[in-house]
Amino acid sequence: MYLARGQGASLIIVLVLLVVIGLTSAASLRKASSNERVSHNVRMHWLAEQYAEAALRYCQSQLLLADAQRVSSLQESVLIPINATAVPGWANPQTWSGSGGAFASLTSVAQAFVESLDSAFAPQMLPQCVVERQALPLLQNGAAVGNADVYVITARGFSPDYREIRPGLRSGAVVWLQCRLSVQRAAPGDAGTLADRVWMRIINPPAS
Repeated sequence: MYLARGQGASLIIVLVLLVVIGLTSAASLRKASSNERVSHNVRMHWLAEQYAEAALRYCQSQLLLADAQRVSSLQESVLIPINATAVPGWANPQTWSGSGGAFASLTSVAQAFVESLDSAFAPQMLPQCVVERQALPLLQNGAAVGNADVYVITARGFSPDYREIRPGLRSGAVVWLQCRLSVQRAAPGDAGTLADRVWMRIINPPAS
């Protein structure tokens, strides 16, 4: 009888230990899965930021070219004029809708510009940029000796897992960056020289 009681108590102890081990294992798996999701989200955000920076570099390289050598969406005639009294073009959600017209400077970066042989990641949506421009005379001793063009480049990059599920509902990461350039030219339409550049992050992008 005592032996049977001892065996029963051992069975209960073993069952309790199995339950404890099972709960501990489940908690460890849940923690590992949570850490993996966090790491994945951080990586996707980092990749979206890299694509946004690629869009800034691409549009900057285009703006330093002569006007006739640029892609059509970044030629001077279609750039959004900077108006100090109006809402900036980049802050207008319609600018990013691809509706054309006054917003024809919306440019998707060429696939070859963001491809890498060292990475298997590729964006489902190519990074984009929009450019606004203000032309200023370049003065020397009070006389105009050329032109200094000020450009505001606004870019957004998408993570490889970015998806538009339906209007207003999206998954994945989007990073918005902005760059203000000052470019000197001997004459309008000529190739330019970079005079100044300031990069910044957009905290409150336009709702779209």
